[in-house]
Amino acid sequence: MLSISRGRVATYAQLAKLLNTSPRAVGKLASANKLPIIVPCHRVIKSDGTPGGYSVGDITIKLKLLEMEGVRLINGKVPRHYLIDDSTLIRNFRELLNYASHNMLI
Repeated sequence: MLSISRGRVATYAQLAKLLNTSPRAVGKLASANKLPIIVPCHRVIKSDGTPGGYSVGDITIKLKLLEMEGVRLINGKVPRHYLIDDSTLIRNFRELLNYASHNMLI
């Protein structure tokens, strides 16, 4: 979720493909997020463009956070032009992993 740029969204399916898991597993992970502002699970949406759920339970907060980042819904859906493309998502993910592996003690 940290790989999704501000003002962009990714689908549960995109993240599932990246992590070699199911969209449901990504949704379960997002719903358990205890740091929803720091780990931006509000940037994850359903493949049909609808927002899906939100870890704090109040979908209006998810919608407000997306709006604050410049993501506008039309007829209850996020237009496709806000979707991060797979190659950018993968590049961001790899950069984040590389940074973490070189700068964090495990």
